[in-house]
Formats: sequence, C-alpha cells, structure tokens
Amino acid sequence: MFCLALFDIGINLLFPYPSDPLNISPGQLNLYFDYGRSIEGKVFRQLGETDEKSSLLSQAGWLQPQDWKKLPSQPEKKENLLIASYGMSFSNQVCEAMKKIDPNLTLRLIAGPAAPPNHSFSAYLLDRKYNQANVVIFAILASSVQGLDTMSGMTWGAEVPPSFTYPKYQIKEQKLIAIQPKINSLIDLREAKKEPLKRQEFIQQLQQNDRFYNLFTFHQNFLDSSSMIRLIRRSFSQNFKFSVNRRIHTEKGFNLDWEGIAVLKLMIQEFSKTAQADGKLPIVLLLNDQGYDDHLFQALKTTLEAESIPYVSTHQIVSPTDQNNFVGDGHFTLEANQKIAQAVFNVIEQNQK
Repeated sequence: MFCLALFDIGINLLFPYPSDPLNISPGQLNLYFDYGRSIEGKVFRQLGETDEKSSLLSQAGWLQPQDWKKLPSQPEKKENLLIASYGMSFSNQVCEAMKKIDPNLTLRLIAGPAAPPNHSFSAYLLDRKYNQANVVIFAILASSVQGLDTMSGMTWGAEVPPSFTYPKYQIKEQKLIAIQPKINSLIDLREAKKEPLKRQEFIQQLQQNDRFYNLFTFHQNFLDSSSMIRLIRRSFSQNFKFSVNRRIHTEKGFNLDWEGIAVLKLMIQEFSKTAQADGKLPIVLLLNDQGYDDHLFQALKTTLEAESIPYVSTHQIVSPTDQNNFVGDGHFTLEANQKIAQAVFNVIEQNQK
C-alpha cells in the first residue's frame, strides 16, 4: 500500500495538469494521467472568470443566437449564394471546400464540437429568422448520432468534455417536444459552479434525460486527487460509454427500435418542410465517418426518399472503410472534402432547375 501511495503522489508531482484554462498544451503524459478526472473537475477547470479567460473548448457550441450576429446573414452579392450550415467541424470543412470551388459563396457556419443532431437541429430552428440563406444544410455525423440521447457534450465526451448544452427531443403525438437544458451558457455554468442548488437541478435533469450520465464519472470529489483512481475511472468511463452505445449502434448498424432514430427522422422532415416554407433549399448532409459504413444512410433512407428530401451521403462518394479518405484525427482528407463539396454543389444545381 505504501508503494502504491508513493506512486500515486509521484505521478501527481511529475505530471501535474496545468490549472490555466488557456493552456492547451499540457504534455502527453500530463493529459494521459488526467483523462480519468471527473467530468465536473475538467469542465470547471476549463472555466475562467470571464469567457475570454475560459478555454476555447468551453466557449464552443453554446446555442446563443446573439453570438451569431457577426456571421454573414445575406449573400455578398444578390446573384451569389449564401449557404447556412448547422453541424460540426466535419460539415464546416465541407463548406470551406465548397468556397474553394466557388469563391463567390458566402458561408454562415454554426457548429459545435462533434455536435449531435439535436444540437444542429436546435441551432437551425433558432437561426431561421436571422438569415437570408439560399441553401440550408443539416449536417449529421454518424458517430454523433448517439448524442441524441444526451443534453450536453460533457457526458458523452468525458475524456475531453466540451461544456455546451442543447435540448433533448422526444416524440409525443407524432410531434417533437424539446426538453430544454437548465444550463444554457457559460454564465449559467459559472453560476452553477457557485450555487449548489442550480448545479443539482442540472444534474437531476441529466439523471432523468441523459443516457450517458453516470454518477462515478461525472461528480467532482476528493477522488480526483488520486492518479490511480483517475486511471480506474477512465477505464470505467470507456466501458460504460461502450455499453450504452451498444444499445444504439453495433457493427450491423443502428438499432432501428431505438427512439433516437424516430426522433431523427422527424427532425429531417421538419427541417425540410420549414426550410422550403422559408423559400430555402434544404440539404441533409450525412457524414459517414470510420466505423459506421453506410449505417446512417440505411437508417434514414426510406424517410429521405419518401419525403423527397435533397441529401448527400458521403458513403456514396468516399468510402468510410478506406483509411486513405481520413486524416489522423478522424476527419476527411482535403481530397475527400473536395469530392463531397462537389456532390453538394451537384444537388444544389439539380434542385435549382
């Protein structure tokens, strides 16, 4: 026991994690021995006294329309296109590749880190009245579909948790009902850090509505001080996330009996109908990353085709099983993004005739 305690203390002394929220280069071993820190511990450490003093990760993804006012709201020239995209870094890269093909494009990009469909859909709804886009893109990343069962990037991104929150959607009487999070901004998060009651209200909401919430991995306590416990907690967290995700997706595809698929189908239908009512061209962009083959397309194919919803599914353009289409961090290569971008242009042209 003495040796274990000595090892524990030694790890903490040799590889401390920086306390400065703006320090984004902690070192590989410092990061490794910190992965198992509680979610609250990591989220609160990223949080500075002001937004400017908080980490970029903690600032990203919040559904705050006032922050989008700086984005273009209309085409630079009337004869050009404004494309509004709601998604994540994958979709941002596709849109940026589109602008390389056509420099006259104006882009309005609203995204969150690995944002799930409920975040992107909510962003679209909040932003509808604030732009004159010709084309709106609802981007869905296959590996983020699991996030439909969450209310925050904290719970299912436990190792490096983003703080942002978003609604969870349920179906009642064939309509989407949004459960709004108790915390909606960094200001709310700072208050929750200081006010136990506000913090507990949010935790109770996660307990009731977020399938990836877990007491052991989420709560900050004295166990965070032990490097050994952090290693154990990391292993537990990985196994817990895997077991939850297995009910949603396996190597055979998405579980079509999971409520999230029905929710997602209603989302893309409402997205398409409301966009068309606004005089905009809706495009559903299915981003099939590694490990998901064409599973997302197979889950949504009947709805997309039955409702005649314009879409692009990347599995038809760049194979998700070919590692040459991806860079080290899992994103598409420049070449793959260019091919996907051209496919989106093709859909726009087909629907403008």
